[in-house]
Amino acid sequence: MEVEMNKSADPAGPVDCRVSRHTVVSYGAGTNSTAMVCEMVRRNEPIAAVVFADTGGERPETYAHVLEFSERLTARGYPAITTVRQTTKVGDVPVTTLEAECLQARRLPGIAYGFGSCSEKWKQRPFRAWLKRTGWTDVTVCIGFDADEPHRAERGDEHDSGYAKRYPLIELDMGRDECIAAIDAAGLKRPGKSACFFFPSSKAHEILALPKALQDRALAMEENADLTAIKGLGRGFAWRDLIRADAAQCKFDFEQRMETPCGCFDG
Repeated sequence: MEVEMNKSADPAGPVDCRVSRHTVVSYGAGTNSTAMVCEMVRRNEPIAAVVFADTGGERPETYAHVLEFSERLTARGYPAITTVRQTTKVGDVPVTTLEAECLQARRLPGIAYGFGSCSEKWKQRPFRAWLKRTGWTDVTVCIGFDADEPHRAERGDEHDSGYAKRYPLIELDMGRDECIAAIDAAGLKRPGKSACFFFPSSKAHEILALPKALQDRALAMEENADLTAIKGLGRGFAWRDLIRADAAQCKFDFEQRMETPCGCFDG
């Protein structure tokens, strides 16, 4: 397994490795993590690195937001956002995105089948590998769970990650509304939902709002996958049928069962 690391947060770069504690932001590029960083900057809190784990399947607007926000951070004297990626294999074939893994393995993201999510492999592993490469041993990772979802923080604390965890939004009692207000106050565009464009828990209106090029890529994944246990990317329905029904202006009755939330969700 290899992880790409942006030089902007290389320990030999602008980050001072001599400080006694390294505060690292786990950045999901959605509403919650963006609001968390905005509030930390407003309070002049030190940040050693802001790390974004890229599955290769984010929506175009998410990538644009990461670039814009990174520029805003560096203008304030903070480190640029570091992007890390997972490299793995399907058989003997190397793949560097979740989409490529699904196509090569002829399956859909795990959450479509109702077991777990892709967050551990495509978000958490490259993040931890990046931390290991820094050589830092005195790390506190800030995670953007907000005050409306303390249960996620409780679940996260059950696992020994080898570093201290902190939840600034919960500390500050910032829920969804407060997060949006913090982003507005910082003069940033609201980033919206951060999730893969082929996210199985997508709502019907989100699927239909995707650019056609992304719809086609999602349908190619769906058509290529083994669907003996489920109907499609929607688990209880196929995205293909939804999109066709919409194009024909027909009513589409579907069953959307999403008992397993995605661990990547960021507002």
